Formats: sequence, structure tokens, C-alpha cells
Amino acid sequence: MDEKRLIIPQKISRLSLYSTPCIMQCMFVSYMNKYIFLLTGLWCLLGSSILYWNDTTNKLIYNIDRVLAVSVLSIKSHIAYNNFNTVGTQIWYTSLFVSGSAYMLSLYLFQKNTIINKIEIDINKYMRWSVYYHMFFVHFLPTTTFSLCVLYYSRY
Repeated sequence: MDEKRLIIPQKISRLSLYSTPCIMQCMFVSYMNKYIFLLTGLWCLLGSSILYWNDTTNKLIYNIDRVLAVSVLSIKSHIAYNNFNTVGTQIWYTSLFVSGSAYMLSLYLFQKNTIINKIEIDINKYMRWSVYYHMFFVHFLPTTTFSLCVLYYSRY
């Protein structure tokens, strides 16, 4: 399958490095609550994400990063299902749904080069705002929501 991707220039993709503190705060919460398997997954995700943000043309790193991101979200969902009270579980899964929907929307918009070409806007400005959108909905929202749910809605 030939995947059509819009490659974001490195100068713009490196903006994603600003979301590193989100991953690190989730790593800290995971460490403090002894979620070692999640902590390991987050370390691997942080490494693959930094590699990808520095070279968005590398398809192998892109795929590894996606697999690690889905794995980390799966581990978090397992923890939410088993360790959060009802309110925390609902908050986590709502956040996960919003993040997943936002990610799918961003993929759709990036893959539709014809839509971008028909709109008369600066393509670099469009990409920059898309990275901000991605950082908020895919990096900040799930990591912060999970950490807050661990702190306030854990059963233990």
C-alpha cells in the first residue's frame, strides 16, 4: 500500500518538541504510581517521537512511533479500566475518544493535498497550525488527562 503523506518541513515539525514536558510529566506520575510497564512504553515513545520530529521523512520511525503511541494509550486504558473509579474511567475514555477523533481528522486533512491546494493560504502557516492542533489534542490532552485521573480518580 502506497501511503500518501504530506511531509511537514523539519523547521515546523520540531515545534512538537515543545510537547516533551507532557510526556515527561506522565512519566513522573507513572513512576510515582509504580506503573513500570507504562513508564517503559513512555520512554520508548519519547525516544521514537524525538527521532521522528527530527526526520519526518523516515517511514520506519513514523510507523514505530505510531505503534508505540497506540501501545501506550492501550496501557493507559488498561490502567484506567482496572484502577480508576467510574468518573475517572469515563473522563479517560472521553478524552481518548476526543484525541482519537482529532488524530483521525488531522490525518484526513494532511492526506487531502487537494483540499490544501484549493484553499488560498500560506501552506507553512497551515502546517504550523496543524502541528499546534496535533500537539494539543494528541500530546497534551491524553497525557494530562491520564495524569489527573491517576491523581484524583484512582481507587487505591
